[in-house]
Amino acid sequence: MPESNDSPNDVLRGSGLRATPARRAVIDVLRESRNHMTVIEVIDALALSGSRFDQSTVYRVLSDLGGVGLVAESRLSPGDTVFEWISQSNHHHIQCTSCGRTLPLDDELVQQFISRVHERHGFHVNATHLVLSGIEHDCPATDHSD
Repeated sequence: MPESNDSPNDVLRGSGLRATPARRAVIDVLRESRNHMTVIEVIDALALSGSRFDQSTVYRVLSDLGGVGLVAESRLSPGDTVFEWISQSNHHHIQCTSCGRTLPLDDELVQQFISRVHERHGFHVNATHLVLSGIEHDCPATDHSD
């Protein structure tokens, strides 16, 4: 994985992609955000930084960056596709479907699960970006007064 302090040009060259203005700008926006962003949020952030690209260009850039493992695409809730810069090779989350809160999931725990799946089923799991959804035990959006 590229280091977070590498320039967008270096990151793109290292991944085999051309360093276009749109790709460099999207990398900068995703790195600065450090959050999941929808395409509209990426476009809005680009506009705030003085860059304007149409929606189809931003989708294409995100797809290109995802294809070489620089960006993770997740569907955290029905209809919401979000994108995030990946700063390490294995990147996992748990997300509450009630309140939407997203927390990091320990890679060591995921790797233990993957090992158990392999031992029990002889199946090689390829999980570099995993999102598990469910309801948080102490979710603030859930009524706990039974």
